[in-house]
Amino acid sequence: MTSFGRQFGLTAATYDRVRPGYPDALFEMLADGIPSGGSVLDVGAGTGIATRSLLRLGLRVTALEPDEEMARQLAARSEGEVDVVIDDFEHYRGPRRAFDAVVCAQAWHWFEGPSALRRVRRLLRSNGVFAAWWNVGTIVNARLAGELAVIFQQTSHRLPVLFRRPDLTATIGNLARLLQGDVSFSHVRTLHFVSSVSYSSDAFVALMSTMSEVLALAAGDREQVLDRVERCLGDAVIEVEYLTLGYLAVRA
Repeated sequence: MTSFGRQFGLTAATYDRVRPGYPDALFEMLADGIPSGGSVLDVGAGTGIATRSLLRLGLRVTALEPDEEMARQLAARSEGEVDVVIDDFEHYRGPRRAFDAVVCAQAWHWFEGPSALRRVRRLLRSNGVFAAWWNVGTIVNARLAGELAVIFQQTSHRLPVLFRRPDLTATIGNLARLLQGDVSFSHVRTLHFVSSVSYSSDAFVALMSTMSEVLALAAGDREQVLDRVERCLGDAVIEVEYLTLGYLAVRA
């Protein structure tokens, strides 16, 4: 994971509170291919938003997270058989063929795809499940979305990845091509779910404060961006449509 991706611990509690979760139907799809009580490696687990859903399925989870503050939040919030490992996926040396599933929620874009997939192959048992997915958000109010885009372009120069659909679409497409071109994986399936969340202006500002593009700014610049976002929103309710997109495949 790049250093740019290791800043979320600055806002771990807020991240856990405001970042959107993932549809139950996604985890039902995963559970269909994992033995009862099976072992799962959750890569880039963050504060455990996906981890907790996996634990509710009765699975044994190893949550791999490089940021200590995020990992502490995960351990405090998770109930079930979870082993929290503070490490990068690039350096993790788990035993070969140890897991019935390897999953990666909202983090695969931090890795170099081909080498990351080789690590997945090493860790998965035969017939094990690999899945990676993202939430991709669209602000329903197009005028408001445009105004917020201008703020980010004028200050941070980067739109938050959660709302940058073209970049994520390219990343997701690259993953599809990797899986389809790798004879070690079969039964490649598309993950596609739609949901929506309504945010108060305070909650939306808090959401923006957890974005890597904002966290990468100097403290003063970060405060300026969030202040401009808050003034732009006023007392509006912000409706965000989320597409949960990704791929699932089976290890040969």
